[in-house]
Amino acid sequence: MSRPFKAAFGALALGLLTAAIAQSAAHAQADKIRIGYPSGMNGQLPVVMQKAKIAEKHQLDAEFTAFQYGPPMMEGLASGQLDIVVTSFLPPLTLSAKLPGSVRFIAQLGHSSHSLLVAGDSKASQVADLKGRKIGVSFSSESHLDLLLLLKEKGLDAKSDVELVNLQPGELPAAFEKKLVDAVVIRQPQTLRLEQSLGARNIHTWPFPFTCIVRSEYQARNPDAVKRYIEALKDTVVHIAAEPDQSATWFAEALRIDPTVIKKLTNENPLYTASARDAIRIEIDEAFKAVLTQRLDAATSYGFVKGKVDPATVLP
Repeated sequence: MSRPFKAAFGALALGLLTAAIAQSAAHAQADKIRIGYPSGMNGQLPVVMQKAKIAEKHQLDAEFTAFQYGPPMMEGLASGQLDIVVTSFLPPLTLSAKLPGSVRFIAQLGHSSHSLLVAGDSKASQVADLKGRKIGVSFSSESHLDLLLLLKEKGLDAKSDVELVNLQPGELPAAFEKKLVDAVVIRQPQTLRLEQSLGARNIHTWPFPFTCIVRSEYQARNPDAVKRYIEALKDTVVHIAAEPDQSATWFAEALRIDPTVIKKLTNENPLYTASARDAIRIEIDEAFKAVLTQRLDAATSYGFVKGKVDPATVLP
């Protein structure tokens, strides 16, 4: 073997060894993080993060688990089986009343919507027309609270003027289709599906806020991992904005629905209209804190949050 060839071979071997060591070190430094997410449109972020392997790029060994809605995820956090959850306002506040200081909000992730739907042949055209009717809604949820606030605003008593029927999110479409209820409060993408498949009419819509929380104990032990996760969220937003078709297909496969439904709803979230990564703002700010306090006051007044929660204990 010639001397130049030996030198080249040695350099190549050294380079491969260095790359292998670097890859091994990066893998060794990856922090385990267990992420829970619901079946609503806020679940698109974790699904895309997983499919595009974005968490791995931020040295996170991420484990993703899907849930139908909030309460089971909060149980996972409380028992230490989850570290991070994508959710809305109410579930973390309810948990914080039971276990003060157990979770903290770390990101705001835009919003989708949930709506009050009636059948296409219903004579109801406004909320007041539902007096004496049955309304399906998932109790102790964001939708339930918004419905109670709306009924009060329109002068209807939630206990005597209407009959509220407690249904889990997955049960709402079937109950509506079978006319077991006269109206439902349901979130996207189910709203659009019922409008398209059954001709349901939307008589009221609310924004459905998306947030992200962390188990306080996990954050205390892994502050750098939480920071990297927030950066991974930003990269996921960029991916959804840049690759809407692929992102919609991935999430639609997870929900087992038509990808066109997801694609139509993508721009409902203002985050996905960002033209550059630097324009993405998901950190907790003063406006978020104000909305959080407002939601907490409303949830407490209606008994959803049982006990006093100091907003400072759930904020960064």
